[in-house]
Amino acid sequence: MTPRRILYLNPSAHLGGAERSLVGLLEALDRRAFEPLAALGHHGLLENALRRLGIACEVWPWPPALLRYGRYHANSAAAKISALAQLPSYAVRVRARARALAPLALVHSNGIKSHLLGAWIKGGAKLLWHVRDFPPAGEAGRLLGAAARRADGVVANSYAVAQAWKARYPRLGGRIEVAHNGVNLPQFAHGQGELFRQRHQLWPGAPLVGMIGVLAPWKGQEIFIQAARRVLDVRPDTRFLIVGDDVYDTAGHGGRRQELERMAAGLGLSDALRFTGFVDEEIADAYAALDLAVHASTRPEPFGRVVIEAMAAGKPIIAADDGGVPEIIRHGENGWLTPPGDVEALALAILKLLEDQDLRAKLAGRAKSDVKLNYSAESHALRIQAIYNKIIGGTPV
Repeated sequence: MTPRRILYLNPSAHLGGAERSLVGLLEALDRRAFEPLAALGHHGLLENALRRLGIACEVWPWPPALLRYGRYHANSAAAKISALAQLPSYAVRVRARARALAPLALVHSNGIKSHLLGAWIKGGAKLLWHVRDFPPAGEAGRLLGAAARRADGVVANSYAVAQAWKARYPRLGGRIEVAHNGVNLPQFAHGQGELFRQRHQLWPGAPLVGMIGVLAPWKGQEIFIQAARRVLDVRPDTRFLIVGDDVYDTAGHGGRRQELERMAAGLGLSDALRFTGFVDEEIADAYAALDLAVHASTRPEPFGRVVIEAMAAGKPIIAADDGGVPEIIRHGENGWLTPPGDVEALALAILKLLEDQDLRAKLAGRAKSDVKLNYSAESHALRIQAIYNKIIGGTPV
């Protein structure tokens, strides 16, 4: 049986949630049926992670203006002109490189820039868009609309995201399928929480509430910090942790950690809240160190990878009730939901769960059972492979 070759496109080489989900998929991929290759926009931790899995990985460096062009912040006229000016020559170069990798059965694009690039370079291969966010507005949205006819299939990471893409691009409606992300269950089941506390000089024995994830403006770390101030006024023994850092290349990002540190200091939290920065190999240990995990996104969360990671680690999770999160969390059964951006509701939820050890244990136990049943990396890979076979057609030879 000759495995069919799949080219995975990702514009970034950082390890945000989308990239970690991609790594998990490739770790569980059936190499007897599929041969993965990867092309990234620059060197970085994602490249290292893929190479450790034995995946051939190329770097197709994005021109600086294209790399920094983002969807969430205003782009100046000069930035737009510069990005558009760099696009044609870059597209010609990578199209030639993609053809040199033939025969490709499928191009699997991860990220909006990669969706556009995949539509250009696919050649005779099929194209699968893996959409992990809600559809963009503005120029990016219009470009995707024009490129949509080139996509042979679309996989969304939640029903919320799938519905949004169907509404925005009706021509994609019949091609969109849903595959919730998966998580490496053994990895998160064996975290060393006490070791993490010692390594980062955290507070031994203190109740520890934390957020883990990239420091993006919409992830809600400022909501968590303000809620921490309210909790500390009632439970002065509680301590707080923010794990993560800025990872994005696009304009408008950067300096987020400094902003949050200033906010925490201004609220008198310097002795009660710690920032660890980005962790990779220690991610399971970070979850294990917590008594309570928090997700606080202020915009609809496309899926909520940190939610299933906390569940896999056996930690009770409080999460913002929007986007794909309600597809994972059933309030009061396997987690606790609060309105997005509601500082008071988050603080009250933290206090309630800190005071009720039995409730925490109930939520964590059901969460661990549910994530094993519905969100394993293996089940995710099987679902994606079924989509591959549907798009490519036939069977390996």
